[in-house]
Amino acid sequence: MAKPAAPRPTTGPGSKERGKTRALLIEAGLHLFSRKGFDGVSVAELEAAVGLKAGSGSFYRHFSDKEALLKALMEQEIESARARRSHELDALADADRDTRSALLAQFRLTLRGMRDNLERANLLSRGAEHFPELKAEVRQRLVQDALESIARVYRQRIQAGELIDVDPQALAVVVQNALYGYAVAEAGFGSPADPQAEDDAFVNAMVSMLLREGR
Repeated sequence: MAKPAAPRPTTGPGSKERGKTRALLIEAGLHLFSRKGFDGVSVAELEAAVGLKAGSGSFYRHFSDKEALLKALMEQEIESARARRSHELDALADADRDTRSALLAQFRLTLRGMRDNLERANLLSRGAEHFPELKAEVRQRLVQDALESIARVYRQRIQAGELIDVDPQALAVVVQNALYGYAVAEAGFGSPADPQAEDDAFVNAMVSMLLREGR
C-alpha cells in the first residue's frame, strides 16, 4: 500500500476550506473516539462523518494518521480546559467577593465545566492511556497545574484566617475530586427532580465545611 501523502499546508489558496475540514475532523474524532475507542474507529468512518468520501484517502490531506488526529485533538482540549479553569480561578481569587461567595462561584463554574465536558475528559484519559508518553504531560497540564493554581489561592485565604487550617494542596485535591464525583454520579444515575436545589445544597454544604468558624 502506498504511503499516504503528507498533510497539505494550512496557508495559501484553499487553506480556509482545509482548515474548516481539519476542525471538523477533530470534532468527529472527539465524538467517535469517545464512543468507540481509538482502535474502534476507522479512517473511513472519520471521512464519512465530515462529508468526505469514505475510503478516498481525503483524511490524509489533513493528518498523517489517526495518531496525529488524536494528538491534535488532545492539544486542543487541554488548552480549552485550561481556559475554563482560568475562569474558575478568577472567580475564586476575586478580591471583591467574600470567601463564601468566591467559593460558591468557583464550585458552580467547576460543576458546569465538568458537566459540559465529561466526554472530553473521558477522551483525554483514553488518549493518555493510548500514548503513554503523553500521560504525564496530560496530567501535568490538565490536572496538576489547575490544582496548584487553586491551592495558591486557598493558601492565601487560609493565611487570612478565612478557611480551615489544612494543607491547601490537599484541600484543592479533595474539593476537585468531590465536585468531579458529584458530576459523574449525576451523569451515571440521572439528574434529581430539582437539580438546582440539589446543586445549591451540595455546594453550600461544601463551603460550610471549608469556612473558618464564624465566617
